[in-house]
Amino acid sequence: LIDLASSELETMRSHDEKFHNFPGACLSLLKSLQGNNRCVDCGDHDPQWATVSYGALLCLQCSGRHRSFGVNNSCVRSITMDNWTQSEVLSMLEGGNTQLQEFFARHQLCENSIDCKGQEQVIINKDNVMQMRYKTKAALFYRQQLSNHISQVMKSGAYRGREASRRSFTIK
Repeated sequence: LIDLASSELETMRSHDEKFHNFPGACLSLLKSLQGNNRCVDCGDHDPQWATVSYGALLCLQCSGRHRSFGVNNSCVRSITMDNWTQSEVLSMLEGGNTQLQEFFARHQLCENSIDCKGQEQVIINKDNVMQMRYKTKAALFYRQQLSNHISQVMKSGAYRGREASRRSFTIK
């Protein structure tokens, strides 16, 4: 599957500025990533939308919320209806819902987490989790690090899969 995805990405590389449908083998690989069978934010089954900025899959309702954040915070695409660049596909293959959820958990940006800022305590709950965590410095850091990583992967030549590219990269 990784070889097929690599071949499809290589085809996209030759037409980098042009947009393409999400490649079939890449989509299979994306769907096989742990946690990608549910929306990263609400847990809804079989998400069909993506936040390219975070490399994570979303349901239709959560994709609408992400669109309201603006493209500087979350670039949203349909995995079946929209066109994709090679770097956007790589962002999805190198990101993943579990990776993003674990990052948010480490930074206490999950439901029921308490973030102490001086004297103020903010309880993150189901109603405010999305409004808060995607607008933090931690979320900005994640977006920037994922983007930097994708640039490095693209410069390294043929895509060899997540494990190969992860040996030199982790978002903490």
